[in-house]
Amino acid sequence: MKQRLPTIIAKLLVAPGLVFIVGWSCTQYFSVSENFWSAWLQQILPVILLTLLALGLVLWQLNRHFIKPLLNHVEKMAKLAKHQYGDRLIELDRDSIGIEHLQLYFSAIEKILEHDSSTGLNNRAIFDDRLSQAVSDGKRSGRKYALVLVEVEGVAKIIKKHGQYIADALFRQIAERISEGLRATDSVSQFDENLFAILLEVQDQDQLVGLVEKIYLKLSKKYQIFKRHYDISIVLGISFYPGQAKSSEQLFNFANQALENTKGLSWPIEFYDDGSKTDLSGYTLIQSLRQALDNDEFKLVFQPVIDLKKQHTVYLEALLRWKNPDMHDVSIERTILLAEKNQLIQPLTNWIVLSACELLSRLNISNMVIGINLSMVDLHDHYLPKRISKCLNKYNIKPGQILIEITESQIMQDPDDVAEILSHLGMMGLPLSIDDFGTGQASLTYLKKLPVEKLKIDQSFIRDILDNPDDKLIVKATIELAHTLDLEVIAEGVESAEIEGLLRELNCDYVQGYYISRPLEVDQIPTWYQQYGNAGRKANSN
Repeated sequence: MKQRLPTIIAKLLVAPGLVFIVGWSCTQYFSVSENFWSAWLQQILPVILLTLLALGLVLWQLNRHFIKPLLNHVEKMAKLAKHQYGDRLIELDRDSIGIEHLQLYFSAIEKILEHDSSTGLNNRAIFDDRLSQAVSDGKRSGRKYALVLVEVEGVAKIIKKHGQYIADALFRQIAERISEGLRATDSVSQFDENLFAILLEVQDQDQLVGLVEKIYLKLSKKYQIFKRHYDISIVLGISFYPGQAKSSEQLFNFANQALENTKGLSWPIEFYDDGSKTDLSGYTLIQSLRQALDNDEFKLVFQPVIDLKKQHTVYLEALLRWKNPDMHDVSIERTILLAEKNQLIQPLTNWIVLSACELLSRLNISNMVIGINLSMVDLHDHYLPKRISKCLNKYNIKPGQILIEITESQIMQDPDDVAEILSHLGMMGLPLSIDDFGTGQASLTYLKKLPVEKLKIDQSFIRDILDNPDDKLIVKATIELAHTLDLEVIAEGVESAEIEGLLRELNCDYVQGYYISRPLEVDQIPTWYQQYGNAGRKANSN
């Protein structure tokens, strides 16, 4: 194309000129007379030569200052367009520059100007425009928006260790995961290599909780590039409009401030705190939960489980409590639920295991066992056995001194994955117990396939066992079938001597409840074991 265009232009200029000269000459020859050759030599030939010289000079200057630079740019545009629209360009005539070529070229340039070249996401300029439009729309329609900034930590290390090519492939996967599942009203952009922005339209803050959770869970999973797996650290900063920000600039600045607050903390998701005491769908509690983990504001209390026959303590169930009196009205069940939903359950479980191991090491009471409850999130964490083993080794604790309790409903949510984790814990030597048995859908036959030693009958069956024949029949049948499968049975919620006596008649193994003991503080445990250790239970603690 570069070589043909000057030739074409030359033909367009020279050919008509020659035709004109020949035609005009013939006319003069046949119409005039013997003066033709004299006129040709004296007048016409010099004019023709000067004209051709002038045309040559014009063509040379045109080629030098216009055609050649234009063709150079066209070639660059062609390469750019081929990268963006290769399949479509193949169908076009490569030896000509048509309007369709130019449309594709300029479309490619426009796309480059508006999108990140690696991920294809909108860039900062386009996102700022979308953000301004959202705020303007919110003022008119009352719609609510949330800005989520996503930062990939350690980008420099990734590039240094694996190279820019791997890093670009990683960022493309991150962009794909962010874009998955978003609605048409949402917008995603990439500001630079490690910073992404998501603009979400939300009906209320309750809706945002689920959206942010899904985004984080997608991004926190392992990445596979060329059959190699990569773990990366993701942090999120979120702000709201119009609840917090009043303009697009404030919305971005508040989200960026929240993002900065995540640095150096175990909490990867931070919502902008505007200083108000309004609980935005549990966000205030979430912040308090994170601060409690960072500032050691939790504690454990311990409720004994007693052997009905031997009358001694089998183990102490660890129960989570807030130290702060202002938080005592907050349900621990709600605290655990928020921790599970907001990626705090892992540090919370780590803290509980470490605290239990430290206590066992410090008290050094013979045959003392502490029971720890695991959440559903824990049971999908394949690194959990390794972390528990690390805690045991740190304090030189025998595996049998930590008993793991899980609920029946947790097992049935994902039995195959849970069975793998439980089998690993069982091989480590940790005794396992099923909590709240009777509230889920698991059969004792299925539980027998797991490395379970004990099951705890839910207190809803124990509470009215004296007055409800059906509850009594269910408890009796459960105990008998469990014993057939070599499982030991615990009855929780024992609150009277009559219930304890009936459970003894039904051949129940262990009991737990307020009649036996309310949860013990740490400093009460040595006294409890002096009275109700292996020597037997001498009297009711109430």
